[in-house]
Amino acid sequence: MAKFFLTPKGLIARFPWVQTPAWMIEAGVFYLLLGFARLLPFSVVAATFGRGLGWLGYRKAQKRRTVGRNLLHVLPEATEEERDAVMRSIFRSTGLAAAELFLLERLWRHRARHLEFSVHPEAEALIARKEAIVFATAHVSAWQLCNFIGRERDLPISVIYTPEPNPWLHGFFLSLRRAFGGPLVPSAGGARELLRELAKGHAVGAAFDTRIDQGEMVPFFGTPTPTSTLPAMLALRGHPLVPIRTVRLPNARFRIEVLAPLAPPDPDLPRKDRIIDMTHRLNLIFEDWIREYPGEWVCMKRRWAKVRATDPQSPDA
Repeated sequence: MAKFFLTPKGLIARFPWVQTPAWMIEAGVFYLLLGFARLLPFSVVAATFGRGLGWLGYRKAQKRRTVGRNLLHVLPEATEEERDAVMRSIFRSTGLAAAELFLLERLWRHRARHLEFSVHPEAEALIARKEAIVFATAHVSAWQLCNFIGRERDLPISVIYTPEPNPWLHGFFLSLRRAFGGPLVPSAGGARELLRELAKGHAVGAAFDTRIDQGEMVPFFGTPTPTSTLPAMLALRGHPLVPIRTVRLPNARFRIEVLAPLAPPDPDLPRKDRIIDMTHRLNLIFEDWIREYPGEWVCMKRRWAKVRATDPQSPDA
């Protein structure tokens, strides 16, 4: 997560003593925004956050460059103007995601008004048996709502999250995520922590579309890039790997879609090849989602590895 949301990094570098008061001020702003959000209908909050955070985000040149480079891989045939329009939508999506996170509990409390579920029969059978499933999603559309499948189907899901460096905001976001109704597990524990949760019989859920520098080079939109192979590794240990996403619908509604579990790879392949095979197939599903809603892929960090500027084949060149 970001160390600072509102404070310029250069200011902290010059005056390190500013860090603690800056953290406290930023936390105060977030609590004020939460109080504001709780006073208004969800559709008003989503529209306001979408426009406001979209406007602010687009004006950060470094973020524009990062998102633009990612979109060169996703939309290589698009014109610069078309990619810019998608980029603006992506920044608006960060505001929508903030509204959804701030009002998670309200969305669940009024789920008949806001939520619908579409579950593949194979996944439904796994859920009915309360199996320790690995739910894998991407940062597309309303991905944060995916874990509501646990409360809807009475399935214990351990939600993986990245701790906030700001201790005041850490508590703030933890309180919001408790709306999922399951254990909250920090990502710092890595595979060992996930295995511990799965051994308890809990399902686990996380987004796996970000760059992992220590990951394996797996194609994503046709270009090999460092990718987490953790979902596939867990699947080879016998835990079903189930893709899941949440689609934004008109009138402040959301559809949580649970796909069929990924089929096991050829057992005759070497273990590493089986892991790469499953990871690539999961990436292909993520690609389909992103192509369907490119303006809702929250890709604020560089997804593809840096390459030499002299490489004429790379969109990053």
